[in-house]
Amino acid sequence: MMAALLLLLSTGLFAQSYHVVVSPDIPADAAALLTQRVGQMLQAGGFSLADDGTPITVTGAVTDRMETPGSMSQVVLQIEIKASTGTSEGVFPLKGVGADEADAWLRAVKQFLPRSKAAQAFLEQLK
Repeated sequence: MMAALLLLLSTGLFAQSYHVVVSPDIPADAAALLTQRVGQMLQAGGFSLADDGTPITVTGAVTDRMETPGSMSQVVLQIEIKASTGTSEGVFPLKGVGADEADAWLRAVKQFLPRSKAAQAFLEQLK
């Protein structure tokens, strides 16, 4: 029983905790989903989330934008999401197609997969 208690305490002491901070430039709905997805990625990697944890800054930039022709035109965005702690950085290219730019952002962020190869590579950097 004492060994189990020591194991529990030691993993709690050495577990890294993070706090996700999303850039205000990202539309609100997409930012909320991005916060959730990055949190899922961290938890899947064995990290915890805490308000006083190390901040992971998440930024996004549109690398290409176009509109489809026609009466029901769609906005197509190529987006590059970067997650950074200062010592580690992950880059996640995404594509979103929507009725307007905010919708395209949201659809792109929906493609952010917490268990993707890019996410796994970022988690390895954090360890």
